[in-house]
Amino acid sequence: MNVTWAGIAAIGVLLFTGYTGYRRGFIKEIVSIFFVFLALALAWTINPYVNTFLMEKTSLYDKIQESCREFSDSQDATEGNGEDEETEDGLISQLPLPEILQKNLAANNTKEAYQYLAVDTFGDYVSEYLARAIINGLSYLLAYALANLMLRVAMLVLDMIAGLPLISGANRLTGGIVGVAKGILFIWIALLLLTILCSSDIGKSGLELVEKDSILQALYKHDVLVNFFMDVFYKK
Repeated sequence: MNVTWAGIAAIGVLLFTGYTGYRRGFIKEIVSIFFVFLALALAWTINPYVNTFLMEKTSLYDKIQESCREFSDSQDATEGNGEDEETEDGLISQLPLPEILQKNLAANNTKEAYQYLAVDTFGDYVSEYLARAIINGLSYLLAYALANLMLRVAMLVLDMIAGLPLISGANRLTGGIVGVAKGILFIWIALLLLTILCSSDIGKSGLELVEKDSILQALYKHDVLVNFFMDVFYKK
């Protein structure tokens, strides 16, 4: 089992959120985590609208496309143009991307995906897939930021009600458990951000740390956000 400083930092986050939950108690923590889930649900709801805005009303998507194209070209992904599926899968496996992205790139390397992305070549498919994934991830993060504002308002209201004697041991213990769960969600969000930045130097360095750390590997493997976000990418 390999543990790096990043894995120790992840454990620190869980200990901190667990202790905070223990101090605040179950009632506050369960309401707090409810708003975290609300933020994630809101992100999913408004994601199509944010995607449309980013892709059609801003130049951000064009810049991301260009960056992903440069990344694809630098990895010689265009060499797979016109080759068979086995050759293309081999090229995908050589890309410096996390395993989950490699698997989804290989699984979605179909005519339907090419039509969905409006591409004709394998190189265009790789760059367009990554660009769409990044835009989707940004949509989630923007939506989460909006919902987080709602969370802060709700917590202010909760602080005013917090005069009640919430000193029960069970309340604090369950609050600690919920706090750890919230910490896992925060780490999952951070891992989603690294996945979004997979074609950048920061993203590559971060994902390399994840690959070297057993704790982060386990958290990344079971990251509901990354898995769900990639799994439904082409589903209607």
